[in-house]
Amino acid sequence: MERPTAILRRLLILESIQAHITRELARVKEQMLTEDLRIIERQASAMDVRIQYRVGNHYDEAVFMRKMLEAEAANRAKRTGMIPR
Repeated sequence: MERPTAILRRLLILESIQAHITRELARVKEQMLTEDLRIIERQASAMDVRIQYRVGNHYDEAVFMRKMLEAEAANRAKRTGMIPR
């Protein structure tokens, strides 16, 4: 059984991480506006995430493998201590 103070500490740390993530999302959205980057369409499947986007007057499409995105997110979460190793 985990100590109550350890659980409370995890809660406070996660709340702090959540605040950092919220600020980072705002920064990314601001950067997208600054660079005139717009998402036109986003399609998610079990295998990948396909995004059609526009930068200025140029239209393009990008495909991101879901497993790679999930692995990178899990790796970053582990490094921050957000999830156990």
